[in-house]
Amino acid sequence: MTRIKREVFHETTTQTYGGAFSTCKFLILLIFACFALTACTSNEPVSEVEPLPFTKGFDMLKWFEPLPGSLPDLNKYDEADFVCLKSMGVDIIRLPVHFELLMEPKNIGKVNDIIFEKLDQVCDWAEKYQIYLVIDNHSFNEMEIQNKVTLETYKTHLQALWPQIAERYKNRSEYIIYEILNEPPDNLSNSWYKIQKETIDLIRQYDSKRTIVVTCANWSNPDNLVKMKPYEDQNLIYTFHFYDPGPFTTQGTEWGGGGDTIDLKGLPFPYDKSRVPKLNNNFKEWVRSYIKNEYPKEGTVKYINDRIKKVASWAKKNNVRIWAGEMGAAVWINPTDRFAWINATVAAFKENNIPYCVWGLDDDTGILKTADATMVFPDDINTEALEAYGFTMPDESIVAKTNQVLRDFPQKPYLIYDGITGKGNSRYYLYGDINNATDDSEHGYCIKMSWPSENSGCRIPQLPALLTSKIAENNKSLSISLSVKFTNTNQEFKFYLVDSDGGEAQLPWRKVFVVKASDYKVGEWTTVEIPVSQFSDSRGAWTDKDGGKWFDLPCQFDWSRFEGLWLEFSDYSGKINGDVYIDDIVIKKK
Repeated sequence: MTRIKREVFHETTTQTYGGAFSTCKFLILLIFACFALTACTSNEPVSEVEPLPFTKGFDMLKWFEPLPGSLPDLNKYDEADFVCLKSMGVDIIRLPVHFELLMEPKNIGKVNDIIFEKLDQVCDWAEKYQIYLVIDNHSFNEMEIQNKVTLETYKTHLQALWPQIAERYKNRSEYIIYEILNEPPDNLSNSWYKIQKETIDLIRQYDSKRTIVVTCANWSNPDNLVKMKPYEDQNLIYTFHFYDPGPFTTQGTEWGGGGDTIDLKGLPFPYDKSRVPKLNNNFKEWVRSYIKNEYPKEGTVKYINDRIKKVASWAKKNNVRIWAGEMGAAVWINPTDRFAWINATVAAFKENNIPYCVWGLDDDTGILKTADATMVFPDDINTEALEAYGFTMPDESIVAKTNQVLRDFPQKPYLIYDGITGKGNSRYYLYGDINNATDDSEHGYCIKMSWPSENSGCRIPQLPALLTSKIAENNKSLSISLSVKFTNTNQEFKFYLVDSDGGEAQLPWRKVFVVKASDYKVGEWTTVEIPVSQFSDSRGAWTDKDGGKWFDLPCQFDWSRFEGLWLEFSDYSGKINGDVYIDDIVIKKK
């Protein structure tokens, strides 16, 4: 909605007809002008943009974000989680979807049916509980990928994707919102405005009523947003992301500062010279210079207030709606400093009537006790973080109805993988000559390993702690079953149970069971049943900590540190050939 501006322009021509007459005429004209201005103002008020119908929420990470070659963890959240979120005060969810990896062919093809089917269900839940849902096209998100993606690739991707989404969801309620692209990089600065305009027009050909989220190039930076000329389309939300000052909020993360601040720890907020860590020459020059010269000014509440006020003023001037689609501070930051930043930022958003979403329930900047993938929402909520971000703790009766499949184990089996990982699992990843396959008519999505291959595997590195603690306690009475289809009698693979990796002090010891095709029928699906007690100690351990190192020592497997699973298909002899299919991995009572 465009603000209506009314101005009265008044011209007075001075003529000499005698003092009294001129003065009288002037007064009459002045009174008339004032009356006209008053009448105009009272009868036709200035129209202001309507405020957004939501206030705060979360980005729900790694739900529709697969690692290359695998499907995303589509079972990560369910309807019970939406009930929980609603009770916490959440009225908006931003859903990052890596569509470019979920299209066939990649980037420009048809979105996989299984993705749309799950997204339909998520939209149903959002509408049922009246939570706004932003379908965020989070494609090409990694910086190293963005640097390689061409302008033409962005254009063809958007042209291929958005007609599919808009056509599918055009009849949904106002609770469903589109976001064209997450954080367009700086190398699109000269072309993004036009590309985004073309995409808006393209969406409008299919869906004329939907609210669309737009942003600026240079990763949705506030400084770039306030230089942006608003589009003519009135049903838009302009978004920016707020992590200022970045070296504080993202210290220790792999993605902050382009990776240059991964070793930065202990930077305080607000700035306190006596507590600023000393940086050696291993840090990039820009990091050392920033901490010394800029952070004393930017590590303040005033700086945060000024930054957010600047965006709010731009929005008011242009009569547009704004939203902070991402914000947060890393979970490992000193709590006093972290909560000081969160409190200051949330207060500034509220003061300026800017809705916001926290970057993640889990992960680096979320509300769980740690960023460890074994943490589960809502069981592992950090109450102080939750409340600092502006939410309330869910009632215990609501929490008790979440993660039901985890709570029911071991009385009921737990499905670890059936083409998609089970509820609460971290993302699995495939490496080598292994991928998700759909070429088997009996099982649909499943793992397919193709030999010859020297080093291939599938890892589910971190099962939820709610599950692993029960497995450790009941390991002698449990078994693991999986469906396997061998195609050659010489095929075999190793199935590992793996401890957490604590470096040299706590190595990731493994227990192993070798599954051999010669023990089963070849050419058809068969069920492999492995009692957990039959897994044997595997000598040696590799730690990824401190650059990586192999320790050739006797196994000291520790059930209290059991964390994940690993299927290894290595064959350095070159004797194994053919394909093997794996599906339906379940852990249960014998």
